[in-house]
Amino acid sequence: MDIIDEHSIPAFIDSNQLIIELESVDIYNNVIAPVHAKEYEIQPEIKVPYHIEIEQNAQKSVDEGHSPWRLDPLFTTQVFVSVHLFPDGIVGDYPIEEENLKLIHSDVELAIVEVNDEDTNIKRVYLKRVVRQEPTGIWTVIGYDVTK
Repeated sequence: MDIIDEHSIPAFIDSNQLIIELESVDIYNNVIAPVHAKEYEIQPEIKVPYHIEIEQNAQKSVDEGHSPWRLDPLFTTQVFVSVHLFPDGIVGDYPIEEENLKLIHSDVELAIVEVNDEDTNIKRVYLKRVVRQEPTGIWTVIGYDVTK
């Protein structure tokens, strides 16, 4: 096995040994463990209604190669927030820039995106794969939180 540097920890050790190793190099308190969606409050302030038939048709469209952005929770959020700002349509670039979006949680079914853009009061967007819960499933916005 190759050692990258003196701070590397072999990946084949069990979790108890990993904690001991991390404590021994004094970085244990700086480690962020993966967070599961169940630990988040998945109760958006504002719920976005959707119709499963429309989402199923959108999934078929994506399967045929159209609207591939629906496979990306960040891009889906960018489009949602941008259309929220300009409901009559967007001309040119999206008003919400991708670098102002941060994926704070994603699993096979749910995603949460934080929005940090002064052009909108939307601060967090909740997405769900309502048709197909796998990587080829589209993301649907199910709600969002706003800055108070």
